Amino acid sequence: MFLLPNVSMKKMSFFAFLSVCFLGSTVHAATFVNSDITPTAAGSANAVVTGSGHLTDAFYNPSGLAWQEGVQAMFVNQTRYRNSRVDVAGVGYDGLTKPRTADAFAISWLPRGGNLGISGSISKPYASRSDWSASYANLGFTDLEIQRYALDGFWRVNNTLGVSAGFDMYDTSLRMDTNNTSFSGSDWSDVGGHAGLRWEPIPFWTLGVHYRQGVNVQASNNVNDIARIQLPDELIFGLSHTLWNDEMLLALDIKRSNWSTLKSINVSNSGVNLQTNIANLRDTTDVMLGATWFWRHNTQFRFGYAYEQGANQADGFQPLLADLTGHKITLGFGGMMSSMHLDMTWTGALYNKMNATGAYAGTYSDNRYSFMFSLSKKF
Repeated sequence: MFLLPNVSMKKMSFFAFLSVCFLGSTVHAATFVNSDITPTAAGSANAVVTGSGHLTDAFYNPSGLAWQEGVQAMFVNQTRYRNSRVDVAGVGYDGLTKPRTADAFAISWLPRGGNLGISGSISKPYASRSDWSASYANLGFTDLEIQRYALDGFWRVNNTLGVSAGFDMYDTSLRMDTNNTSFSGSDWSDVGGHAGLRWEPIPFWTLGVHYRQGVNVQASNNVNDIARIQLPDELIFGLSHTLWNDEMLLALDIKRSNWSTLKSINVSNSGVNLQTNIANLRDTTDVMLGATWFWRHNTQFRFGYAYEQGANQADGFQPLLADLTGHKITLGFGGMMSSMHLDMTWTGALYNKMNATGAYAGTYSDNRYSFMFSLSKKF
């Protein structure tokens, strides 16, 4: 793992950093994104593009792995909870949103004394499961899971700069049942790319950038019915600062996603639409603020806050991609256990009600929680 500079800082820099973070805060888009891939990242509200000093970097910016020598591996398990509702003409309906558990795995290798390494990861960054048939029969039941397989190479250019590049493939599984049609299928996507860097231009301050290309994923069945979903391009910029004799790391991430490219989730056969689900989404800017307190050697506490706004708009609201504006807080812990590193995190998000118009008009409410843990080991 990379080492943070061992120099004391005045405490007033802590408050200066917080001021910059909150003045720069904008919005965060949820849609069907599962951004909480590892507890190390989720514990600090996923503000980790400048590097976490952990194998978590394989998922968020592999450039951070350029300081982590040896072979290391990690397994992650996440249990998620969600409660979505809509009030239509004074009657409340449960969206029956019951997310599946989400596992992830990563492995990396950087030879001792070397500056070139490789990593691979498997995660589930997109998922949605809901049943709105009680309120809107033509929507019915939807179960979407998109698994990502990533392969990366990373290079420590010098003591302050690391870069990375890699490829993504997605395995999509989708089931959509309405009152008159049913679809179930799966398929692989085209290959997409991503690249990033981590740079410490001056002591105590680190910059991180990561870009991931959006690709068109699809699911198909044995009678050539096809459902296509356009994933967004993502650009993340991050800034982190260490202080108090390396006891505290503060991080701010800003993420831009072009969700407006996702116009619909349709099922078609030979150019004829069998199911049509129009989406009215906007491009979004996500902001995450996180803190890591290095309490003792190999023991960390993590805290995070994000102000979130969904890409789904009130005008032409699409319940299949239901996400609302609200607040998210995160708490995490990490420490050694039997020669392995154990990380645990709890996240909770409360969302404001939205008065939606269009074909699925109603007053929507939502809240989400998750608990996750990971075990990682260096060999």
